[in-house]
Amino acid sequence: YILEANPKTAKIIVAQPRRLAATGVASRVALERGERSPGTGSVGYVVRGDSRLHADTRLVFCTTGVLLRQLQSDNALENI
Repeated sequence: YILEANPKTAKIIVAQPRRLAATGVASRVALERGERSPGTGSVGYVVRGDSRLHADTRLVFCTTGVLLRQLQSDNALENI
């Protein structure tokens, strides 16, 4: 419901314990939202060594390690 209320400004990051879970769930959610694959619209993922993001990506699935690295950076909360 958050993405429907603020489709241009809301950004949601979902942490998954494994890279297979992050990429698999992102693919499933992208299909359910009517997108071809992650990284082509509002759904994307970031795992170590691979990322599928688009300028319109608002729902990002990532591993806990990627999330921790992002939070340790200086401008961590600007992208969330």
